[in-house]
Amino acid sequence: MRYSLVAISLVLLLLGCQSAIDADLTRIGRQYYPMEVGLYRIYDVHDINYYLIDPVEEFYQLKEEIVDSTILSNGSIDYKLYRSKRTNASATWKLDSIWTTEVSTSRIVADENNRSLVKMVFPIQNDSSWDANVYNNLASEYYRYDTDRLDTTLFDQDYMEAVRIIQSDLGQITVGRDDRYEIYAPYIGLIVKSYIVWEYFQENGEIDPSKIVGGRELTQTLIEYGKTKE
Repeated sequence: MRYSLVAISLVLLLLGCQSAIDADLTRIGRQYYPMEVGLYRIYDVHDINYYLIDPVEEFYQLKEEIVDSTILSNGSIDYKLYRSKRTNASATWKLDSIWTTEVSTSRIVADENNRSLVKMVFPIQNDSSWDANVYNNLASEYYRYDTDRLDTTLFDQDYMEAVRIIQSDLGQITVGRDDRYEIYAPYIGLIVKSYIVWEYFQENGEIDPSKIVGGRELTQTLIEYGKTKE
């Protein structure tokens, strides 16, 4: 009986510790970037790539699924994501790329097409900023949290207390346009991605903002999320 009581006490202690850990992660904002093997998200994507002659426009669906995880020596967890595409809901998924994401209690670092980006820092604080390119060789680029939480509806699904990360809000600039942001919902993750980077036509030192000759415009919107059955 004494050993049984000890075992019960240990279980209760472990459960209490786990609750404290979960509460602490919620306090810093980790619920906005949930990572667990089996989780998936599906998006509708509208993608326009601008070229000197004509733009190329695509509509497709994108699926991100977490397929594996590894505990690193520094205590962080590295997750492997399969990114698959299909032209519509009736088509077959085809693997497009494999990304990885390192998660710690202080930041989220995603390796996207061999480019490491700091997607989030913790704790989430209104208007705080960080250098997204600190782990790559590109020039510093500062992301920041919006000052307000958002409530939004996508495909009849309500998302409350979402966080918007402003990656660039330069808007119309001399040679083009640069507007980029991502919106994350608690316990779901990325629900909206908006990316607009344009380059205007130039000739003899004159810029024509009515003609876009380079860049990309992408809108990515969540339509489904969940966890695959084991």
